Amino acid sequence: MRRKFKRIAAAAMATAMALSVAACGGSKKDSDKIILGYMGPLTGESALWGEVESNTLKMLVEETNANGGIIGKQIELKIYDNRGDAVETTNAARKALQNDGVVAFIGPDSSSGAIALAEVCEEYKVPHITTTGTNYKVTQREEDGSVRPYAFRICLSDPQLGDIMGGYAKDKLGYQKVAILYEISSEYSLGITQNFTNSFEAKGGQVTITEAYKTGDVDFRAQLSKIKEKGDFDALMIPANYKEVGLIAKQARSLGIEVPFLGVDAWMMQDLFEIAKDEVQGAVFPCAMDVNDESLQEFKNAFQEKWNMDPDKGGTDAYLAYDCFELVKYAIETAGEADPQKIRDAMENAKDVQCLTSVISMDPQTHNPVRTASIFQIQGTDFVKLDEYRME
Repeated sequence: MRRKFKRIAAAAMATAMALSVAACGGSKKDSDKIILGYMGPLTGESALWGEVESNTLKMLVEETNANGGIIGKQIELKIYDNRGDAVETTNAARKALQNDGVVAFIGPDSSSGAIALAEVCEEYKVPHITTTGTNYKVTQREEDGSVRPYAFRICLSDPQLGDIMGGYAKDKLGYQKVAILYEISSEYSLGITQNFTNSFEAKGGQVTITEAYKTGDVDFRAQLSKIKEKGDFDALMIPANYKEVGLIAKQARSLGIEVPFLGVDAWMMQDLFEIAKDEVQGAVFPCAMDVNDESLQEFKNAFQEKWNMDPDKGGTDAYLAYDCFELVKYAIETAGEADPQKIRDAMENAKDVQCLTSVISMDPQTHNPVRTASIFQIQGTDFVKLDEYRME
């Protein structure tokens, strides 16, 4: 089931003008509207991801309202800028829930922000679903692994990503020994490092050396020199965002490290090629979706026309924001009313929901999605799909 994006009549556009793009608002809960919140970075270094996600949701709310809304009610979208910061997330979420009548949140894009939002949402008993927050602690408690009742994710979790890449590196690529360079202060990077190591070594592989760097570092030659000196590895795993990946790849090659690179879903950014096109050739990484799928073209064209921007500039974020909206919409329709508890219940028990990028079900024990995942290889300036998995 794919949407057909059409030009909306002037009357519908007037409805769309009611969308809120303020960081906080004083509107009271309106029983004639369903108020959804988007939480994400609109300013700061992560603003690109917040921009593509919020723009996607604006389009979907506009289209949904033009087609009668959800359960006969118009949607009002409140957008909150968390500046990519956990404390800002907490503050904005409290204002949204105390003042604006938000019945469900979409976002944010980071694990740290999503964990902060999960705490507030549990306090107020309002569900949220993160777009790209992969750390397992977003939806499960660290102390005992129990599920956070109001927190969900649409992307793959770190354990899922680590298991996929660890298994693929050993079983399909045939690597026996791997080195890892990770960001020690990143929940995302640390989580994938741990899960990759567990999966790879459970299959008989060996992680021979791990080196860490701090957030904001731009010179990785000391760590890479230690890795090179070790010398006993078939590939170098770099669970990092594309900017750090580009710098690490260039510096690794300049030091004479010639083994293949392994990566993570955050590599799927065209801007990576502006930093280190030649150095990342042949690298392999997993992702929750295939941005090259022909079924996405209609949405890509509509997004490009409306915002004069390629959604792929934000990696997978626009598409996963779309999936989030579809799941929230499904939950409200299934519940039959915009009650946060009933929306939560419907999300937890979602099964075989046709979203933009995959048919998605929700695992009630983890609040992780059951969805199709893909393995990609960098070839030229393309991300070429090598394989596909259905996460069960």
